[in-house]
Amino acid sequence: MAELRTVFAIIPAAEAVEAAVAAFQALPLSDRARLVGVHVAPLAVTFGLATDIALASFIEAQIAAADEERKAAEAEFAKAARRTGIDFGWRAEKSPDNLVSPHAGAMSRAADIILYPQVRPEVSIGRHQIEEVVFTSGRPVIGLPAGWLVKTLGRRVLIAWDGGREVARAVFDALPLLAKAEAVRIVSVQGFLDDPVRQFTHGDDIAMTLSRHGARVETSTFKSTRPNMRDELKAQALDFGADLAVMGCYGHSRFRERILGGVSRSMLNDMPLPLLLAN
Repeated sequence: MAELRTVFAIIPAAEAVEAAVAAFQALPLSDRARLVGVHVAPLAVTFGLATDIALASFIEAQIAAADEERKAAEAEFAKAARRTGIDFGWRAEKSPDNLVSPHAGAMSRAADIILYPQVRPEVSIGRHQIEEVVFTSGRPVIGLPAGWLVKTLGRRVLIAWDGGREVARAVFDALPLLAKAEAVRIVSVQGFLDDPVRQFTHGDDIAMTLSRHGARVETSTFKSTRPNMRDELKAQALDFGADLAVMGCYGHSRFRERILGGVSRSMLNDMPLPLLLAN
């Protein structure tokens, strides 16, 4: 089984560095593992500005602010990596501000896994969205809640299994972590209140496959008394003491998910614990 050797971390601002470094150190890494910081500075979108003077001053201010943010993030990243003895690299590019996250994802396609520390909106100029990194990178992405400083990651893993393609991809992308976890629980919900859920591949089947890779797996298959998957997953994660959840990113069509919401969107809006996502 391939080991984790090359980890990329999306670093929109200096605030993301501490979580990224802590998560990197908590992963089951090879001896030659390397952490690469990725920063994409937003280029100003200037539509709607009335005068050339306003346009010029706006662009200059945005360029200066983005440059300061990049310098601060790079300096903090290098400082933290050297302090902890991590082998590291740094890559910085620019992109239109509405394409910052897709650009970061495209820059990260060489990663074994990507770390995505959430930051407060007010501390980052770039508009970052984790789902866009998942879609454009083609790599598994671990989203870290804002302010996450827990020192364990992947010791107790909860898998939100619905039998779909997306979560199957996420599970197999997570194999380097699952095989070394202390415990893995596969949660397979058959329905919520009076709303049944169709499953294409049962949780017992994927549990057997994972056990052949050395994972310590248990399954939990039931009909939930809670109204939705978000509430059930939060309860299950708390009960299991999970420090990582694995789930597919968008179980419905992307268009429907954007319009109607869904498990992925609700979990990303209120991330209760680190999430490993794939699509």
